[in-house]
Amino acid sequence: MVVNIVFSGIGGQGIVVASDIFCEAALIDGWDVAKAEVHGMAQRGGSIVAHVRVGEKVQAPLIETGTAEIILGFEMLEAARVLPMLSKNGTVIVNTKYIPPSTSGSSTLTHEQILNLIRERAKTVYEIDGLGIATKLGNILVVNTVLLGALSAIPENIVKKSSLEKAVANRLKQKYIDVNLKALQIGKETVKLG
Repeated sequence: MVVNIVFSGIGGQGIVVASDIFCEAALIDGWDVAKAEVHGMAQRGGSIVAHVRVGEKVQAPLIETGTAEIILGFEMLEAARVLPMLSKNGTVIVNTKYIPPSTSGSSTLTHEQILNLIRERAKTVYEIDGLGIATKLGNILVVNTVLLGALSAIPENIVKKSSLEKAVANRLKQKYIDVNLKALQIGKETVKLG
């Protein structure tokens, strides 16, 4: 058994940190883990994709097209771009933040059209207002932890929330641990309530 998760967003959203925390939590739980990252022009808001594979025995880090059980989308358009990676019964957790591309030829799709593309392709979609939750917590940088909390609540995930909490405490500076643990909990509750 292997669970394939695609983390997708743009540079500066904490995709690398979130995927590292998730991988550490999986290791705490005793799973085999493989991870690969694809960086676009990260410093200019370019695409970032991390492939994470967790299971009893993982042979390679890259996820084949159409085999991801979960897409964790930190931004809507980037989540839509990686939809070909999703299996036919896959789940998408998407932050409802839309960041228009800064390049010419930008997307002409509306917020709702992008969400509809995701809804049409995924079997299950969890729409999370990560930015709204993070703003209420007083730190917009915890959007990634909110999304990890949401990931911890879905049935397809095999990593325990307690292990995510340990990984957060291990990876982050002491002064940021409490707000990130709150973000993790609220992200989980958002999925359970939704």
